[in-house]
Amino acid sequence: MKRMGSGFTIVELLIVIVVIAVLAAISIAAYTNISNRANDAAVQSDLKGLATKLELYRVDNAGYPDVSVTPSSLVSLRFKASKSAYNATVSNNLAYCYSPSNRLLYKVIARSKSDTIYYISHQNNTPLRYEGAWNSNLCNNILSSENDTQYIYGGYAPSDTTTGPWRSWVGGN
Repeated sequence: MKRMGSGFTIVELLIVIVVIAVLAAISIAAYTNISNRANDAAVQSDLKGLATKLELYRVDNAGYPDVSVTPSSLVSLRFKASKSAYNATVSNNLAYCYSPSNRLLYKVIARSKSDTIYYISHQNNTPLRYEGAWNSNLCNNILSSENDTQYIYGGYAPSDTTTGPWRSWVGGN
């Protein structure tokens, strides 16, 4: 019997394609997980750095920045956010919450690209993970024991095309 030219059968080719697809899926999942962890670490590092700057500001000025009186007070901290690590689809993905009537209260909330929410406050300078959903009352939700009016000073507004989405206090555009 005469044998035809050598080559791969369709079944062999399909098996190779399936194996490649499985390896690609595993690689993509691993990359996404690593990328999310890196973004979370960058956001936590930003919060730690900002907490240090806020504490130094408190020592020098007998309280945390009150942007209702001095909007440039946060700019004077010279804080630079790792902007690529934050979720760019929501407003105030990095927000400074403060109380004009009690300058010894603050909290900073951040939402990383992985949609994980972290915060620091006058009570805890180590970034903590917030387990709730992102909403407009997040300042009050995080420290609900404080019976004081809270104000949010956002670091990011994706709809702002006049001054750019990133505010000057987080390093600008």
